[in-house]
Amino acid sequence: MYQIRLVRKIKGKDIMDGLKKEYGSLDNLKKLYKEDKENPIFYFHLEEWDHYKDRLDKDITQRKIIFAKNYPIGKIELKLLDLIKTTNPESIRDLARLSNKDIKTVQPKVNALAEEGIIELKNGSKNNKIPVFPYDYMEIVIGESPIAK
Repeated sequence: MYQIRLVRKIKGKDIMDGLKKEYGSLDNLKKLYKEDKENPIFYFHLEEWDHYKDRLDKDITQRKIIFAKNYPIGKIELKLLDLIKTTNPESIRDLARLSNKDIKTVQPKVNALAEEGIIELKNGSKNNKIPVFPYDYMEIVIGESPIAK
């Protein structure tokens, strides 16, 4: 097993915008939490809402950790991630062109990266999906997780 650590700097406002997009309002989130108090995500998001509502301009380092057992990240995936980050392709087809790979090779890799949460696919024109790497950087940690010890 290895870890993929995704790191970015964002503003408190961005966290609040994400929470509002997901739940609509604080009242909706409170209602969901009341219905399912065992769900740690609702509790965590309530804590975030309370913390960042008065810190909209504060810079926050946000980390996301993915524990990957079966998803291989090889040379092609690393090249695609680098191209997504550095060139901002307008579509998956554009990414295939930039990588000098066939769309049939790139499409499933991009979809897998999106399913793992490493990239996002935004809606573009004409039903195109725009691959986006919304982080400042990514670390791959190989070896036993300190959590597992």
